[in-house]
Amino acid sequence: MRLQRLELQEKRLDNLFEKVSTFEENEIKSHLAKYLCIQTSGYLENVIKELIAEYHDGTCKKNTEYFVNQKLRHFTNVDNKKLEYLLNSFNVKWFDMYFDKISDRQHQSLNSIVSQRHLISHGRESMSNISFLNMVQYYDDLKEIVKVLRLVIQKSN
Repeated sequence: MRLQRLELQEKRLDNLFEKVSTFEENEIKSHLAKYLCIQTSGYLENVIKELIAEYHDGTCKKNTEYFVNQKLRHFTNVDNKKLEYLLNSFNVKWFDMYFDKISDRQHQSLNSIVSQRHLISHGRESMSNISFLNMVQYYDDLKEIVKVLRLVIQKSN
């Protein structure tokens, strides 16, 4: 059930990217790219929280499950460093698998999403240089990162 929500969120984002691509005015696309940046960052946060919850569901004591969920509740602004630290905290093998499968460009895209989201959400959007074309690339890279996370964070690992 949890993972179905993620698929629905990704589908909504896909549809939103498709709709924004139909606009011809670059200024509108630029403003919408900022919105897409925030939504994309939130999507990754949800992916991580749901995959971890799915991983520990039914495999640990309720107190441990509660602790993990509380810690993840405040897991935001997920850049590469934070993500790698989290994966390594759970399982060194997860970190190794993730690190081996993610390209430098995907690392950079993830960090760009978070740094741009930070500027936008803290009222410094005039300092943001995000464009719709950048966001398309970042989102494509993020979807690849999500695929890797789905492979890495499994009960069998």
